[in-house]
Amino acid sequence: MINKKTVLILILMLFLALRARAQEEVEYKRFKLERVTCDAAVVYQPLASGMDVAVSAIAFGRGAEFRKWTISRIRLNIERRRVRPAKSGKFYVRKESLFRIPAAVLFAAIGTQIDVGGSALEQGIGKAGAAIGLGLLVLQAKGEIGGEQCVFNIDAELLEKIVEGRDFIEIIIENTDLHLEDTVRIGLVKKSEAQVIRPDYKLMSSSDLIKMVDDLKIEINSLEIEQNSYKYGEDPEFDSIQNKIEGLETERALAYKAWFEKQ
Repeated sequence: MINKKTVLILILMLFLALRARAQEEVEYKRFKLERVTCDAAVVYQPLASGMDVAVSAIAFGRGAEFRKWTISRIRLNIERRRVRPAKSGKFYVRKESLFRIPAAVLFAAIGTQIDVGGSALEQGIGKAGAAIGLGLLVLQAKGEIGGEQCVFNIDAELLEKIVEGRDFIEIIIENTDLHLEDTVRIGLVKKSEAQVIRPDYKLMSSSDLIKMVDDLKIEINSLEIEQNSYKYGEDPEFDSIQNKIEGLETERALAYKAWFEKQ
């Protein structure tokens, strides 16, 4: 039987394989609303015929409302037109896995919807991650959380109409018990941003890498404490800190991958 550590590693490897394929075409976001938090991931896959946009999202409330919030719809808004996904489905995850590796879990969910591509090694990692990782994360017991995943097919004509800063991914979150609904938006992009300059993790020692993983977690915790002084949707400092947190979580994953490969 595969243990939890193996599952986490496989999901992380899938996330990194996807990211390696399109360095700046992968995005992880966390939205902390007043009553609910929404984690979302996006993969942009350029094609000769246009572009595929894969999205996964999961929502959870606070306290007694933890499992009462769900993702009801995911849509694209392009040129004030709502575009529905070409395919969609649910995925399930344990609370422990989501909180430990949210980005990796969300990208693993996307991996079941699109081809991982890349080298034979990346394809193998992707298939193993999707089949084994998510296979063990399927809803089997009370208390586990469900999310939504989908893929949008954007043809070349529609791709040309995308205006960055205007068009967006729209995720609708709802709590049917309380008859409440919230919406989060992620801006659409047409092309990759400039490549992020980062350390060459392969040249670092195992001890330096694991220290970096731990140090980044401490830094993330510190930023989260600072962020509590601000309010989502009102204070620009909140968004600025959140962007830093998401960037550090990505670096933490890359450092951990390099450490794991040295073991």
